Amino acid sequence: MNRKKIVASAMTLSMATAMLLSACGNTNNNNSNANSKPSSNASETAAATNNGGATDNTGAAVDPSKLPPREISIYFEGPKAQTDTALVEAELNKITKAKINATVKINHLSWGDFPQKMNLMMASGEPFDLMFTAGFDNFTGNVSKGAFVQLDDPNNNLLEKYGQDILKSINPVLLNGGKVDNKLYAIPTQKEMASQYGMLLQKDIVDQYGIDLSSIKKLEDLEPYLLNVKKDHSDMIPIVATSNWLAILPYELVGSQESPGRLPKDGSTKVVNIFEQQDTKDLFKLMEKWYKLGLFQKDPATNTELSAQLKTGLIFATESQLKPGAAEEASINLTKPVVQVPLTPTYTQIGDLNNSMLAISKTSKDPERAMMFLNLLHSDPDVVNLLDFGIEGKHYVKVDGKTTVIKHLDGVETSKIGYSPGNAWQVGNQLLSYTFETENEQKWENYKAFNDSSTPSVLAGFSYNNEPVKNEEAAIAAIWKKYIDALSAGIGNTDDYLNKMNNEMKKAGMDKILQEKQRQIDAFLASKK
Repeated sequence: MNRKKIVASAMTLSMATAMLLSACGNTNNNNSNANSKPSSNASETAAATNNGGATDNTGAAVDPSKLPPREISIYFEGPKAQTDTALVEAELNKITKAKINATVKINHLSWGDFPQKMNLMMASGEPFDLMFTAGFDNFTGNVSKGAFVQLDDPNNNLLEKYGQDILKSINPVLLNGGKVDNKLYAIPTQKEMASQYGMLLQKDIVDQYGIDLSSIKKLEDLEPYLLNVKKDHSDMIPIVATSNWLAILPYELVGSQESPGRLPKDGSTKVVNIFEQQDTKDLFKLMEKWYKLGLFQKDPATNTELSAQLKTGLIFATESQLKPGAAEEASINLTKPVVQVPLTPTYTQIGDLNNSMLAISKTSKDPERAMMFLNLLHSDPDVVNLLDFGIEGKHYVKVDGKTTVIKHLDGVETSKIGYSPGNAWQVGNQLLSYTFETENEQKWENYKAFNDSSTPSVLAGFSYNNEPVKNEEAAIAAIWKKYIDALSAGIGNTDDYLNKMNNEMKKAGMDKILQEKQRQIDAFLASKK
């Protein structure tokens, strides 16, 4: 068995689940820089009002026709190109022309194509305006390379001038996600700003066995039901092995998941190597037990059908990041509905604040107009829902008597819809999005309660810079990839794998990485006193 393929297989499923839940620049470029003066006529406009129209510095409305026409390009990561994108652009441009005299070019790039495409564009200085960015997607690295415009530059504060609706609606804590060294380079999506991890379980099976979901407090509690599924449903996968198991442990990422140094979620400020902790060893030993019991997908090294099996109801249990209504969101595109079971408390960590953001490129020809459009994404429901779901009557319909509740077109397979990117979690203010009829109509109120219930990390506002140890982290990442697949799928002896992994990481500079993370965290915490 080629164990190196297990992670790719597991990540394929995790990525598919994330989509169902709908997750450099040339600093000398002359087109724009963070300290440049606003483009012609834009200096006469200030922030957008509640209806998204431009205003001057006194708050008086400005005729958008007095602004020079612009095209604003925006790049999203994850969704595939949509066949009806041009139709959606045409409808969207009716709004943006009237409000900010701009048209919008939408670009959907796959998870695989996005990093390479955007890196090439940023490195070559190719002009574009807005792009999706995230802590997991080299946000800090791109900032250090000068790829993004500083949005709160005191010489040209784009957020204050053109983003007043953002400032009115966004939780100030969330803005910390877009900051590096206390300077703002991206606007986070307004959505859940807390983490909770657990399982999605197929509802039919839960009902069949009368499973009391409240009785499932930890992974081990699932075992008797997994054994029943294996015995009674030979065509089903009881549970999917995934490299995301570590997310259910009480440790916060500091940097990439491949880097071993994490911070305990108990209020401690001391970085630890997660692979030396007893609860990590216990978790992987459970995976070893389940592998021997045959509870995982057959031949995880070569199984490339997990996404299809999930969609068609041939999987009972999958690990997932949860939020209010996560199961309902996932069920929209599944043959068999699922229910959710939390295994961790809610917690707001660094990654919850920066896991979905939009940044303005340093190569933008008109960052002021890009900021005006970004403001619309946080204030105009018509703009948000066009980008989210497409055109009413063509890509979805509203439920009778409901103004914000929608459903798929009758008799049309979701795969045949010309516009269904599934990336609402990347688009501005998600709290302005419609909900599907299968979802709780109080979804967004539940989001707010979910956020309010969360315990905040001591690192809120911290950004880790791996530059001093980038070579060591690259070596560590290769070791991670060498072992995490086998550990996550329970293949082989857990103690042996962890010992070998830790020894190799230590030789590759693990202690240096831990010390650097600790130094940066200590400095950050000292600066807050």
